[in-house]
Amino acid sequence: MDNGPAHRAGNARQWQQAGDVLGDVFEVSTVRREDYEFHRGRSEYEELLQSNNLPSSATPRGHQTPAAFLTMASGLHKHGVDSDAPLCYSHIDIAGSSGPFPGVPTGAPILAMATRYIFPHL
Repeated sequence: MDNGPAHRAGNARQWQQAGDVLGDVFEVSTVRREDYEFHRGRSEYEELLQSNNLPSSATPRGHQTPAAFLTMASGLHKHGVDSDAPLCYSHIDIAGSSGPFPGVPTGAPILAMATRYIFPHL
C-alpha cells in the first residue's frame, strides 16, 4: 500500500511486477480516507487509536488500517504529495506470510523484494 508520493513513483506496482517474475504473487491494496478516520482519537484526550479489539479479519478494511495508523503515528501524513518535503512510504502486510503458529512461515514477499532490489545488481 503506497502513500501518495510512493504511488506516483509506482512503488507497489513495481513490487507486483517483480513478484510476477518468480511467482511470488503480490497484491496491491489502497489506503483510503476511512482507514485514517478509523484511527483518529475519539476524544480530546487521545490523538490516535491504535486498534479495536477485533482481529483484522473481522475489522472492515482490516489489513489497510495498520498502514494508516503507522503513517499517522510516524508523522508521514505530513509528507504527502502536497507537502514541501514528500516522502515515499509503502506498507507491506506480511502477517499472512507468518503461517500458522506454531509452524513454518512462508517467506513471502522475500522473492519479490529480491527480484526488485537485489537480482538487477548481480
